[in-house]
Amino acid sequence: MEVAVMSDLHLSTFGCNAVEIVQYLKSIQPRILVLNGDIIDIWPFRKKYFPPAHIQVIREVFKLMETGTQVYYITGNHDEALRKYSGTKVGNLTIDDKLVLELDGKKNLDIPRGCI
Repeated sequence: MEVAVMSDLHLSTFGCNAVEIVQYLKSIQPRILVLNGDIIDIWPFRKKYFPPAHIQVIREVFKLMETGTQVYYITGNHDEALRKYSGTKVGNLTIDDKLVLELDGKKNLDIPRGCI
């Protein structure tokens, strides 16, 4: 798989389907993974709900990064706390507000913040 795009996972909320997300992440090995906004829902985060299944989602993303997957975290409206890190790159992880990918030297994939 060349590119996988996931958005609105809303980790830290009761409605998150973390078990299914983990299963999906274990089943793919993309060259690029785009986390397109609202992956961790910062708004209710102060309620301190972050069960083990939600932590496992993050672990699976890190496993993909360890095996060479480039991960782009595009901030969404629930990610305002992360926007101050826009433009940050650490290893295979890039945090930004917008992403433009050139694929195969000719295809452009333009992903604005929180939209897909």
